[in-house]
Amino acid sequence: MLNVCEQAHNKVRTLKHSAAAPYLEILATHEPFSEMTAADREALLAHAKVSYHSPRETLIAANTKAEECWIVVGGRVRGERANTGGTRNDNSVGALELTVGEMFPIGALLTARPVISHFFAEDEVFALRVPANDFLATIDRSHALADFCDRRLTYLLERSRRALQASYVAEGSAEQQLPRTLSNLIRREPITVSQSTSIRNTLEAMQHWAIGSMVIIDESHKPIGILTERDIIPRVVLSNTDINAPALSIATKPVATLSENATAVDAALLMAERGFRHVAVVDDAGALKGVVSERDLFALQRHTLTGVSGAISRANSVAQLAVCASDARQLARNLIAQGVESLTMTRFVSRLNDQIAQRLISLAAKNHSVNQHDLCWIALGSEGRHEQTISTDQDNALIFGDNAQTNAVAAFAKEVNESLALCGFPLCKGNIMASNPELALATTAWEARFAEWIDRGDPESLLQANIFFDLRALWGNATLATELQAKILARAAANQRFLKQLSDNAQATEPPLNWLGNLSATAEVNGKQVIDLKRFGVRPFVDAARVLALAHEISATNTIERLQALASIGKVQANEVREWTDAFGFLQSLRLRAQEKNQLPEMPNAITLDALSPMDARILKECFRQARKLQQRLAADYP
Repeated sequence: MLNVCEQAHNKVRTLKHSAAAPYLEILATHEPFSEMTAADREALLAHAKVSYHSPRETLIAANTKAEECWIVVGGRVRGERANTGGTRNDNSVGALELTVGEMFPIGALLTARPVISHFFAEDEVFALRVPANDFLATIDRSHALADFCDRRLTYLLERSRRALQASYVAEGSAEQQLPRTLSNLIRREPITVSQSTSIRNTLEAMQHWAIGSMVIIDESHKPIGILTERDIIPRVVLSNTDINAPALSIATKPVATLSENATAVDAALLMAERGFRHVAVVDDAGALKGVVSERDLFALQRHTLTGVSGAISRANSVAQLAVCASDARQLARNLIAQGVESLTMTRFVSRLNDQIAQRLISLAAKNHSVNQHDLCWIALGSEGRHEQTISTDQDNALIFGDNAQTNAVAAFAKEVNESLALCGFPLCKGNIMASNPELALATTAWEARFAEWIDRGDPESLLQANIFFDLRALWGNATLATELQAKILARAAANQRFLKQLSDNAQATEPPLNWLGNLSATAEVNGKQVIDLKRFGVRPFVDAARVLALAHEISATNTIERLQALASIGKVQANEVREWTDAFGFLQSLRLRAQEKNQLPEMPNAITLDALSPMDARILKECFRQARKLQQRLAADYP
């Protein structure tokens, strides 16, 4: 490549065939050129020119005809859309940064319209300039280039998903080739009894925790006996054993144990050789770490959507449902490995979480004689939107019917919230839960509460709106929720001041792109620059979709369904919704990957900038630009 000084004296020169090789090599390392054949890349550059441009130099002015496709091969190009008046200034909107391997102005070339943005060199830039006719002709012959130009973000997302799937498959293959240690199979803290515990109390504990075996330990926490379900009939019932005798007297002794570093194969061999169905796992000192059952060795058979769903429907205790919840989280990881896209996966996860919550609520309702026709348990926040991920806490409330017994309901709600916490759904730190008396109200009281939030429109009311306007019936009398929602939508749509306030609030969280259009960290954790994908990535889409849905009385609570409903009634363009959906889906995918890897336990929704692949970083920038476009749509509707 020519050096800067030489190019400065020869700013534009035709790219002869003999000089094209270095540029072809550059293109071959970037999408979509890497997917094109060598012949198609050569055809694209057959009549190309290469040019040098100094910082701040204009490359293409806004409102001019597009005559060339520019490909950046060195430096950075900035594009800025003019304001509504047609001028460009420091407050220009829609800014983007283009780096090596990126093209512009694609849209103007494909539609033969004037260029919308003003493009200029951010620093010293080298660019390939392909005549429009050659660019369009190459699109006709190259499916890869045509596919990219037709659906740019979707194209990149598909390749990112393919790469992610390949990495998980490779990781899974590696795991299958290595012996899996028993420490990885232990699914919860061991439940034990002491050597003096009676048979009666031991059996009651097994029934309570819904477990098939009970390990008896000594003062050092070492296993000295084990009693299983299979032992009960021959050793207790048929032998007329006194059930008040110590359980140790009828337990199997000594206990079959293996080190926590032993493999699943070791456990399977021991079970086969000695006819056991349980193995006690111990640490180096011999203390009990957990119990691995024959069922645990074949746990992957449970990790299917139908398998987990069936187990939930059969569960009769909180302990059993806690296992189901753990299986659901494992299923999420398996779905990633199978290449299931994130929006489908979050619906799967949310659906399973719904089933777990509904089963827990049904069990608690029996304990407290609660009639499901007299009240409605509603899901709020991400659960109400069907957008739950692996890491999620509780957001729920109750609507009372006319005949509800409030005293019984209070204890019922508390049991459900505590049971959900035992199943891995932490109690809400903000106390947005049905056990909070302020969130268990009759229909008329809820109507008054929403009316107050809408009419006041203060910061606290807006905060509550972001949670409670995403309500959805989960259990009980769904009519109570749908009738309440209809009244809420009508009142909100009629209050333009409230919608304006919600719109301003939705625009307050700006996507993390700096003035150059590059990714910008939102926090620093352990010396690493990170971006909070929930607050700065997903939230702008969620908040904007909520405002537009309320404005047009759309009852859907899911973000994508809200946007699609807006397109169906002509309030937004269908192609815009596709771009917003792609961007939202990728952000959710990154969140799930961050939660699954759990590299930042204190910030489960954050990803470190240095962990992003070049492709993911490129897509993430485009996603944030789409979030910015959606916020600009709000700004136009509510100036």
